[in-house]
Amino acid sequence: MHVRTNHWALLVINIKEKEFHVYDSLRNKDRRDIPQYVEELRRYMKGKHIDAENWSLRYPDPCPQQGSGDDCAIFTCKYMECLARRDTQALPFG
Repeated sequence: MHVRTNHWALLVINIKEKEFHVYDSLRNKDRRDIPQYVEELRRYMKGKHIDAENWSLRYPDPCPQQGSGDDCAIFTCKYMECLARRDTQALPFG
């Protein structure tokens, strides 16, 4: 998801656990818009007859953090790669 005007993070819908997971390489920054994205997803899912109203929003660990200010897209792609492979052991790549 595109956060603010200059940052990328990964929002995962975990249907099995009934949770939304956010993988954000700049976790300590103010990200007030992330809950807004989640609310939009909840409304969309409700339209598809999936009740996600009580699903929690989590920021899983480990979640590698970027050192520089312009690597968020690379980190987001790497999060997707590790999760697609179901290889959470590879997540501490940072």
